[in-house]
Amino acid sequence: MDSSLYLYVLGAFVVSLLTNYLVIDLSHKRGIFMDDHESDLPQKLHHVPTPRIGGLGIFVGILLMVKDLNLGLQLVLCLIPAFMAGFLEDLYAKISPLRRLIIMSISGVMAIYIKDAVVIDFGFFHVPYSIGIFITMVAILGLINGTNMIDGFNGLSSGVCFLIFGAYFVLSYMVHDFGMAYICLVCMAAIFGFLIFNFPGGKIFLGDGGAYSLGFLLAVCSIMIVKRNPEVSPWFVLVCLIYPVWEVIFSFTRRTLVHRLSPLYPDSKHVHQLIFRNITRKNNPLTTLVIYPVVLLFNLLAIYFYNNGIALFTIAGVFIVCYTVFYFVYSRREISMNKDLSNV
Repeated sequence: MDSSLYLYVLGAFVVSLLTNYLVIDLSHKRGIFMDDHESDLPQKLHHVPTPRIGGLGIFVGILLMVKDLNLGLQLVLCLIPAFMAGFLEDLYAKISPLRRLIIMSISGVMAIYIKDAVVIDFGFFHVPYSIGIFITMVAILGLINGTNMIDGFNGLSSGVCFLIFGAYFVLSYMVHDFGMAYICLVCMAAIFGFLIFNFPGGKIFLGDGGAYSLGFLLAVCSIMIVKRNPEVSPWFVLVCLIYPVWEVIFSFTRRTLVHRLSPLYPDSKHVHQLIFRNITRKNNPLTTLVIYPVVLLFNLLAIYFYNNGIALFTIAGVFIVCYTVFYFVYSRREISMNKDLSNV
């Protein structure tokens, strides 16, 4: 990779860092862009007003990826609707989930049209192009929402994305796809500029704009890595993404089939919230630190077996089983404890 590109990577970090610093300073001085700490929404865990537009700093830092006029510029253009869908919600908190879904869908359509980011090869089988378009849209929208679903604790969603982009960088470098390696480094640098303020102290939150942006970029980069490098198994990206992917699949299923609720509205029954309440004794940063090693382990396994579809498929299955067993054990334990308390 051209050594001059590292200056742009450094620039992405500095721009993100400074933007987030200015947002924090301005928010506290003017009382704007603040997350409502008195809200009764189930995912609210903070107790002081906190700026919620950390995604702005990440987005501005990521703009430096346009140095790559082919891949980078096109990705930024496709990213804009997804970012705006979340950023408008961060600003006004009045954009319905359905409207946000429609706006972020524009990003998916643009990625399909501009980059031909369509999944048709699943390693063991292929699907027709038309079906691939449908699967791709579902995957992009699902990962955007999955990234947002795990955005519940300081450094969780952004840190998980940082680790996944790190795995993509290593793999891209291994297969000499230096264009994709550059894109991943810029994303990591922009995220790191945000994490300095977000973890562990939580001085600024990622917000929907940041979560949607990172989810979209992860989705499209996942597709492009496989399309640009035929030696990489499609199951490589699934293992890297397995935590947010299974989180959204499991949560949507749980809400619609078990609790008869809309899958588009938040609740407090995600696995990271079970860890928070039952394992880390309601320690916000520690909950994130419990999850990081699991994500890192599966990403390292993905890199090691990057061209072995059977091994990767098995690894994904192991995660799904472990996650599901853990969820049901601790959710039932929690229900049992609540019943005992209610009888006291």
